[in-house]
Amino acid sequence: MEKKINLELFRFDIKTDYLPYFAKLAIKMDLQKSLLDLLARVQEDVSEYGYNAYGFKINGIVVFDFSLKIEELIKNFGCEWKIEPLNPHLALKDLIIDVKPFLQKIELLRRVGLDELAQDEVQSVLKDAEFRGLEALDVETQSIKDAFLLSFLPFAYATPLSVENSDYLGEAFFILVASLYAKHKTPEILETICSLENGILNAQSLQTYLFPQNDKFDICIDALKTIVFERSENPKIQSFKSKMLKKLNF
Repeated sequence: MEKKINLELFRFDIKTDYLPYFAKLAIKMDLQKSLLDLLARVQEDVSEYGYNAYGFKINGIVVFDFSLKIEELIKNFGCEWKIEPLNPHLALKDLIIDVKPFLQKIELLRRVGLDELAQDEVQSVLKDAEFRGLEALDVETQSIKDAFLLSFLPFAYATPLSVENSDYLGEAFFILVASLYAKHKTPEILETICSLENGILNAQSLQTYLFPQNDKFDICIDALKTIVFERSENPKIQSFKSKMLKKLNF
């Protein structure tokens, strides 16, 4: 069975366009086809329409599983889809965004164990693989490290605050910190997210902005928020905690 979907496609090419715009396109899709199939159909009608593996937004909600069936997507979004990149401010070509700001932001975590976390992922992937020569291993290792870090990109720009405030650390940053803290439990790791202006106390619900919805990320971030509130020695956090406790006492 086929269903017509009316699309509003975000269009922008940093090489030729001054401002982004939206192009309308109506297509009929078999309900058992996937999101990836839909993107292939879009490219048939819109030459060289740009997207990559890190996902995009449909009606303001992040979708990053391209194997999702059209039937599932229509049940959630209806048949009117506004398709945008994860962060329009970082658009390079249609749905493709510049990943450098995200990678630069998480550079802050290298001094508290990010490379080790990524290396653990590499070892997990490569443990059954055999390589002939160190050079080949190095190339593959770096590739897997990059893929691991960029797999957090859909969570980096899911919430409105993470898109509109470039200084805000973001939910992806908090998830990585939670993973690091689970391994090492050091004050230095907690300190990376203690900014009152842009830190974890400003975290927004990821579940609200993801499809399919999954509350495990919010549970993780909420637990980390509690740990920061209870254990952080940061003076600003302590002052904030004191004020909150005084209000509760009244």
